[in-house]
Amino acid sequence: MSEHSYSNRRGWIAFLKHRWPALIALAVGTLGLIDDGIDGSEVTTQLAVVTLVMAAAYLPIGAFRRQLGDPKVLLVETVGVLAFGALALGALLADGRLAQYLLAAAWLGHGGWDFAHHRANKVVPRWYAELCAVLDVMVAIGILLAVPYL
Repeated sequence: MSEHSYSNRRGWIAFLKHRWPALIALAVGTLGLIDDGIDGSEVTTQLAVVTLVMAAAYLPIGAFRRQLGDPKVLLVETVGVLAFGALALGALLADGRLAQYLLAAAWLGHGGWDFAHHRANKVVPRWYAELCAVLDVMVAIGILLAVPYL
């Protein structure tokens, strides 16, 4: 085995070791898109509820990890929960495309929220933020791709 192929293999192992959350999220998100089929079905109550749960999950996780002691961090997390909650509630109250756009905005925004948590390495574990960021963006893409078919 040549030295070059050995270093390439080590590079892939290092990549997999550090990016496994994103790879799992990509796989799950892709399977979800394939399984559900982008058929333009109406926004479901379950998806809006999941949006609320994923936003609210950061508060107990952050409290458990003792990351919310700083009042500024607690304020930012609370504002995030309220913002994503408002988008989810709006999706529940709206009809058709508007509901889908609101829900997609919530999921895409939460992906950005997760990315910020990953970069800051605060509140939630980095692996969780990375996995969630990729999965959230995949879900948002799925919701947006369904919109033109209504």
